[in-house]
Amino acid sequence: MSMNESADGPAKAPQAGFAGVTRKILERLALPGDERELVVSEVTYPPGGVAPLHRHPVDGVVFIVEGVAESAYGDEAPRRYRAGETLRDRADLPHTLFRNCDPERPLRFLAIYALKPGRAYTTEA
Repeated sequence: MSMNESADGPAKAPQAGFAGVTRKILERLALPGDERELVVSEVTYPPGGVAPLHRHPVDGVVFIVEGVAESAYGDEAPRRYRAGETLRDRADLPHTLFRNCDPERPLRFLAIYALKPGRAYTTEA
């Protein structure tokens, strides 16, 4: 399933993505007393894959399972994250860079966030 497919249900905005990205919802948990749900999804980027400029409607946590990612928001300098490390997906700035640093192996990570059902977590900027 690609990031453009509606794994999160109908999207309110076009969901950012590119060829070769797969996304699998591992868990959806209703949050008591809240209209949002906690979502855990596994995302795989192809070797050397680079995400287009995009945004996140809410903050989230990314846990790198396999590989090395490079990420930057706004005009911040890029930072690398390796397997076992986490980074914060930010809702306050455009995600200007997110890429798989390895030209030969996929990057696999978990994205964890709370969002209203039916909304896309990654949208075009």
